[in-house]
Amino acid sequence: MNEDDAATPAERSRRDSVILNARVETSDQVFECRVRNLSETGACIDNPAELMPGDRVLITLGTVHHIEATVRWAKGGRAGLHFEGVRIDIVAARRPRGTVSPASRTMAGWLDNIHNPYRRG
Repeated sequence: MNEDDAATPAERSRRDSVILNARVETSDQVFECRVRNLSETGACIDNPAELMPGDRVLITLGTVHHIEATVRWAKGGRAGLHFEGVRIDIVAARRPRGTVSPASRTMAGWLDNIHNPYRRG
């Protein structure tokens, strides 16, 4: 199966060309790679680990963590991933990995003031 056989044009989600870093986990390795394009249902990544069609991985993109994906195609140093049973939030996937939304911040207790320079030591 090649990248053109994965889905007909009417079935594909809109793809955005991106240059993002992702963390990919397989059953025996973890590696960082570059994401070349991204949609709600899949991604094209650089393939330094020589993933093969049918391989299953977990991928972390931005603040979207541990998405199960299957390798649909691999050629020319790249691989196409299909996210299993989910549609990801593209905006969250584009956020830097360390970013936390204000809604998820701790709003009470000492932890909220941990970086306050006037806090007692």
